[in-house]
Amino acid sequence: MIYLHKLLPLVVSPLGLILSLLILSIFLRRMWLTLLAILVLLISSMPLTANLIWADLREDYPYRSVNSLPISDVVVVLSGYMGWINTSEIQQVPTWGKPNRFFAGIDIIKAGKANSIMFTQERLPWADIPSGGVVSKNKALELGVPESQIHLSSFVSNTEDEAKAIKKLIDDKSYKKVILVTSSFHMPRAKAIFEAHGISVIPYATDNASHKVNLNAFSFIPSADAFRNTSNGIREYIGRLYYWLKFA
Repeated sequence: MIYLHKLLPLVVSPLGLILSLLILSIFLRRMWLTLLAILVLLISSMPLTANLIWADLREDYPYRSVNSLPISDVVVVLSGYMGWINTSEIQQVPTWGKPNRFFAGIDIIKAGKANSIMFTQERLPWADIPSGGVVSKNKALELGVPESQIHLSSFVSNTEDEAKAIKKLIDDKSYKKVILVTSSFHMPRAKAIFEAHGISVIPYATDNASHKVNLNAFSFIPSADAFRNTSNGIREYIGRLYYWLKFA
């Protein structure tokens, strides 16, 4: 299923739509299909399009201070913020792409808003890499979090796996009040999945951004970065729709 979860969104992504239109234009010999493919490419490559999508994805969970959180049993930090590179000296060096989730979890512990912290261990079946959860645990230890307060989930490959693994952990430890930490765009989907698996969570979103979309001349100039951001945003919409239908 994990392969389908990763591949199926490509079919309805901007890239998939553009390729489909071009293939149809070749077989049907319809110039208007080619022009439509170009139009889709231009629109999805504009920074304005990407910015509007991401402003919408993030609007439900704006920034809030750690002090606004109630005291809870545990803070759960979802994975997705770490990558790996190979070097000539050391294989598989961890890189902290967007470590805000990790540091938010540490801040919550340091503020006394949770008694324990849980890191999930993402591992995709085709990727032979170490556990990012172990790296996170070691870094938390370096920052002064006692080992007795740090827990790791079993290996997971997507958000629903994370919910299932965390459910088992919190049931084993009889935790009731759970703070969930993930990126603001990911929080609506993650919260819905966790609650569908019987975990009531207090959301704490990171990677927040201003909801105001600033217009300038560059907002309409296509770029590869904007195309990637548009594609990733649409992928998140697809994920939300999938789980909404699954748990409806």
